[in-house]
Amino acid sequence: MTHRYADAALAELIAAGLYYNRQVPGLGDEFVDEIEVGVQRVVAAPYTWRIIEEDVRRYLVQRFPYGLYYTVEGDVVIIWAVKHLHRDPDYWQERRG
Repeated sequence: MTHRYADAALAELIAAGLYYNRQVPGLGDEFVDEIEVGVQRVVAAPYTWRIIEEDVRRYLVQRFPYGLYYTVEGDVVIIWAVKHLHRDPDYWQERRG
């Protein structure tokens, strides 16, 4: 199993990492590391996390208030959003076309 980020999800990851680094130097790097741990967990066992809508699943990041919203397509996990959990819950859905 492999993974890829949708362009908008990758942009969210980068923006959040930069934001956290501005708040506390190094915190953004820790955020990105935590996201990557989550991605590896999802790739290792993609059907473990709960379905939140149709075929979309959500992995809750341990240390930060973020979720990874993803689907499994063949042998690829597609991460559609790296979403702050206090943001509008439906903003990312248009990405899936």
